[in-house]
Amino acid sequence: MEMTGFFEPEYQSAEDYLKRRFEIPERLPKLPLADEPFVASWQEAEGKGVQKFLSGELGLPAADFPWENIGALKISFAESLGGRLPVIATQSHSDFRVMDALLNGRKKPQAYPPTVNAFTIQTRAKPIHRHRVLLLNYAPYSNIPAEAMGLSEEDWLIRSHRLRLRHECAHYETLRLFDDMQNHALDEIMADALGQIAAFGNFDADRQRVYFGLTKGKDACTGRLSFYCQDVAEEERPKVYRAVDRVLDAVAEELDGLSARKEGDMELLEALAGKSIAERLEGMG
Repeated sequence: MEMTGFFEPEYQSAEDYLKRRFEIPERLPKLPLADEPFVASWQEAEGKGVQKFLSGELGLPAADFPWENIGALKISFAESLGGRLPVIATQSHSDFRVMDALLNGRKKPQAYPPTVNAFTIQTRAKPIHRHRVLLLNYAPYSNIPAEAMGLSEEDWLIRSHRLRLRHECAHYETLRLFDDMQNHALDEIMADALGQIAAFGNFDADRQRVYFGLTKGKDACTGRLSFYCQDVAEEERPKVYRAVDRVLDAVAEELDGLSARKEGDMELLEALAGKSIAERLEGMG
């Protein structure tokens, strides 16, 4: 009997998933890249009330949404290798979800889990269609409590914001420089590594295991890494978790070496993005 309206999703094997890498151009343009044209339209945000700017200059129906604390919203600009980007910072997860809906032309916020507090958005709302915006919420990174990091709550929130901002800038950089950005473990290792360096001055493999929900030597995941493996067959995902767990130590060693040579942001980005997880595992023997 033929069935219609139903199909089995196509899943990757762990082996294929782990082969992902970025194609690094032989020659890159002068960095940082020039701002994308839409950035100029956000210049008026500085010095103005956020609600007035969103509704007036951008023509978004901000007043139609149930804000928790719209007065706490802030708009700034991030400097990246790919040019500047507008950054909208919220002070509550509810307002983060509302802003996401507003920028994307949805009437209702989506129910994102508390671990999701950042997006690099290509907007879909008609007045600002295809603008790119960083949307960040002030919250502990990966929903990890301050005591688990051995930090005060205030210090951890400050570091979380730095980490989150650099993380999202890294995604934007690969998009503009390498024409590629995905929800993939390699992309997340790269972005979190640069974020850790911005927030702590170094990349620590055990710290990253906490962010991903991994335990050293195990092939299970209790955190956000599982979200990036949804295209992998369920029975194959433990192989990905084990591979990522193993490769984090190699990434830490590699970044320590690059740091000792005082390599710049572009060199770090190329090193992290230009080698697959599989290739790094092969190099470990």
